Amino acid sequence: MSALNPELEAVARELEAALGPEILAQARYQLRVRITQFFLDLILPVLWALLWLPTGWAVRLRDAFHANDSWWGTWLVLLVFLAAEALLNLPLAWYFDFRVENRLGTNRQSLGGWLWDQVKQSAVNILLQSLLFLGVYTIFRLWPERWFWGISGLVVVFLALMYLLQPLLLRLQYKAEPLDDPELDARLKALFAKVGVPYAGVAVIKAGEKTSRGNAALIPKGAGTQVVLFDTLIEAVDAEGVEVVVAHELGHKVHRDMAKLMALLGVALILALAVAYGVLRSVGTWDGLQGPGDVATYPVLALILAWLSAGLQVLLNIYSRRIERAADQFALDTTGRPEVFERVMLVLAKQNKALPLPPAWVEFFFYNHPSLARRVLAARQWRGRATASSAQG
Repeated sequence: MSALNPELEAVARELEAALGPEILAQARYQLRVRITQFFLDLILPVLWALLWLPTGWAVRLRDAFHANDSWWGTWLVLLVFLAAEALLNLPLAWYFDFRVENRLGTNRQSLGGWLWDQVKQSAVNILLQSLLFLGVYTIFRLWPERWFWGISGLVVVFLALMYLLQPLLLRLQYKAEPLDDPELDARLKALFAKVGVPYAGVAVIKAGEKTSRGNAALIPKGAGTQVVLFDTLIEAVDAEGVEVVVAHELGHKVHRDMAKLMALLGVALILALAVAYGVLRSVGTWDGLQGPGDVATYPVLALILAWLSAGLQVLLNIYSRRIERAADQFALDTTGRPEVFERVMLVLAKQNKALPLPPAWVEFFFYNHPSLARRVLAARQWRGRATASSAQG
């Protein structure tokens, strides 16, 4: 904990007492696992590149399909690369996504159910990533000197597609049903009307069949915006709590945070691909490779993007924490219920095994939301200002 803010430390100690020793132990374990996974995600692409390139396997795979001579040959090689990567990563996925969740007590799936979800998610990821990199290599080949504008257009189309596919990807993982609570539906409809956002109803995600974690989101539906609520969240908080959570998500909507974040992601991806292009040009014809347009360079491309993404994620986390604070402020201003906000934060911390106040360096590098203690303290400070303002009025 920071020694510079006694008030924050006091809030953190209070929250730790409310969470209890068991959840705190789970939260600390989850944090250690998260940091370990981050560094493994940096090491694995290096091992992946060493597996494919010094052995000559990448070049032989390219030559076997005459991959650089046709788009379909390039696509087939990319599919092989990505499928092999998914298979090699499966043991780690099992450990981090299944075994760790079991140890945390948040998993409710059987191993078979989890494996089937992995198959579906991997198939979708392989398809989408292969199409993205097919576009990258095609542009590198066709416009070796003017590739920047082609890559920029490709990134815009890809991110727009990912945004539009959000509802489909969510339904692929979870079952959903309409909200069967007229009172809550009316409350949320009034909230949307209050902030001027078209309301497209509520979809209840049957996440409780697979996890005890809670979450909420807003997704596009026609000309309106649909609320997506995990059933685990609805079961854990009352209608006022759900309203505060949705008000936070509406803050992102009103502030156009998704569009801003997508723009930042687009710029980051374009810059990362620009750096990758320069590296691939410098690699040249090393050990049978044929420059940036050669699909056999994919292991190098994946390594560069993995390392750059890790660095850029730190910068994106700084921005994300700022917009999350603004969304919290919006929820408090809109609902005027700081005590409900605090209660919901505690429920979510219990469901998601969140540490109230991690070390400052951990929060800086790894957290895309402010820590629980900072969010609760901000709510209490908001209440203090509101009380003082009422007294003056």
